[in-house]
Amino acid sequence: MNAAEKPGNRETLLAHAYAIENEAAERYQDLADQMYACNNTEVGDLFAKLAEIEAKHAAELSLEHGAARTPMAAADYAWGNLESPEAIPFGEMHYLIQPHQALTLALAAEERALAFYTDVVNQAPTDDLRNLAEEFVLEEAEHVALVREWLQRYPEPEHDWDTDDDPPVQP
Repeated sequence: MNAAEKPGNRETLLAHAYAIENEAAERYQDLADQMYACNNTEVGDLFAKLAEIEAKHAAELSLEHGAARTPMAAADYAWGNLESPEAIPFGEMHYLIQPHQALTLALAAEERALAFYTDVVNQAPTDDLRNLAEEFVLEEAEHVALVREWLQRYPEPEHDWDTDDDPPVQP
């Protein structure tokens, strides 16, 4: 399979789904840990909660569908780079990031995963594959709605949100 092709069978789709959820859980937890290390507890707590949600979905995929038993090489995944659609790039983080910004990044990640599964639905060669992909579309749509709901709780940060009168010292 090349990077432009979407999963064409159930086993491959499950491998993709497991990788997406597992990588998202790991990345959210890494970001939570990074925020805790920077004493940005509020954002750390948000990322930790998202990590918990994604880890739960990865476990469900493994238990209900055996998804973890379908190993694939990194180059065989349909997203065309080393990170799944749901992973937030580390380069988009700042140690003073505000909850609104963190959730905006999470929303973009969830929307990328939703778009991935929507493409699978639209390209699925069989009803079985289409039905499974539609389940994942519904789950990702729930994630998008959840993050949008959380986003409403936090105002956009002030223009000088990244001003730090006592920045960390690099050794």
